[in-house]
Amino acid sequence: MAEQQRRIPQENIERLDAAGVFTLTTPKRFGGADFTTRELHDIYRALGAGCGATSWVVWAAAGGNLWSFSFPQAVVTPVYESRWVGNRTFAVGGTSRRMSGTARRVDGGWMVEGKWPFATGSVHASHGYLAVYYDPADDTKVGMVLVPKDSLVTQDDWQAMGLAATGSQTVATDGELFVPDERFSTPALLASQIDELTAQGRGPRRGGLARSLVTGTGTALGMADHAMDVFLGTLGRRTIAYSPYANQAVAPITHLTVGRAHSKIRAASLVADAAVAALDECERRAVDPTDRQTLQFHTDVAYIWDACSSAIETLFRASGASAITKRQPLQLIARNCRAGSLHAAHTIDTWMENIGRALCGVEVAPSFTSVLERRS
Repeated sequence: MAEQQRRIPQENIERLDAAGVFTLTTPKRFGGADFTTRELHDIYRALGAGCGATSWVVWAAAGGNLWSFSFPQAVVTPVYESRWVGNRTFAVGGTSRRMSGTARRVDGGWMVEGKWPFATGSVHASHGYLAVYYDPADDTKVGMVLVPKDSLVTQDDWQAMGLAATGSQTVATDGELFVPDERFSTPALLASQIDELTAQGRGPRRGGLARSLVTGTGTALGMADHAMDVFLGTLGRRTIAYSPYANQAVAPITHLTVGRAHSKIRAASLVADAAVAALDECERRAVDPTDRQTLQFHTDVAYIWDACSSAIETLFRASGASAITKRQPLQLIARNCRAGSLHAAHTIDTWMENIGRALCGVEVAPSFTSVLERRS
């Protein structure tokens, strides 16, 4: 049903909201749960084992809350204290001008215009953080504006082969939209505000975007867990056509398939455990991850998504032609995890090259990064 609707069904959103799932990373001063990196990762893994798209939406919506630390209390308070069912915020854009809008300075604020594709969580949110470039000639001049979702136009354009249930629609302005100064922020201001709030014991846990991405690997691992359960659960009911095996469970090729998939999932899980432990250690020592650690976190994330996707597709290929029917869950799990692995932050080849450059001591121009990692 979720895939057909191309969003998480409202009744599920209501149940998630009642369970407090959308407060996972809400600022503590607004009742946020303040979970550790380990706890967040395990929650996403549990959700992913039930529905990968649901876990993705919860994870993406949680990431948007980080921007709430860079805006004045009077601006953010109504967002979190209003009566709302679902995630309060979503964040989108920043990696390129094509994925973001523009802003021009006017008295008292900014005139913002543009469209932002892949706005995961926007279907269920009350407000959005939108990346905007505010200098036509300088790509380092990028910021975020906080706008009510009802001031935006939503486009029913999310037609995807995987993660279709995430409702990752395009949002846009209808012409120019005025945004007052207090609803505009930059990465530098965000960093400054987080430092100040952390010193007061009111900031977010350390790690920024890297922490968000590491916890999000729980979604990939949860889908891999689900795929393995589905495959093993149907073994005794299948044959291998054109072979002497009337029961797939006794065929050596099946044992090899399951062994390979299991080992990939286990290896990915151990890499995730190491990254989670490193981030929790940073929190314990009250230090931020180094640039080198952050690069390794990004690489670990890409490896985990690729390994989980590969393991799931190994099981899918061994499931026979019946697995391609829409009533069978394995094809959906395979499509969802492959789609997640193609996210720009999860692309295996990019991060293998990046870590390889660092290991070889090759200096090149800075990598393109998300708005959270830019320096204005």
